[in-house]
Amino acid sequence: MATLALTIAGVAGSTKLARAQDAVTGNIDILAADPGDFVIQLDKAGRCGSKYFHIQRTSGNFKETVALALTAFATNKVMVVFVTGCANDRNIISHGYAGR
Repeated sequence: MATLALTIAGVAGSTKLARAQDAVTGNIDILAADPGDFVIQLDKAGRCGSKYFHIQRTSGNFKETVALALTAFATNKVMVVFVTGCANDRNIISHGYAGR
């Protein structure tokens, strides 16, 4: 079930409109290390049309998100990821969490 989280960004003293993030919950099918990203394939598709969710290596929480995904996969936990944008049909995520 997808829920919405809101993020408000301020740039150069001005406030931009709130930007919605889609939360996607699913079981991890595959994990892959890309040259530029770490890829999580869930059993559900995101708003961009595919089941592939990328955390970019330039993200400040890259290592933490990879560790979380590896732990969730190894312990068969559900993963929730937050989609911030698309790269063609691939979902770009900012963060996530795992649970039962």
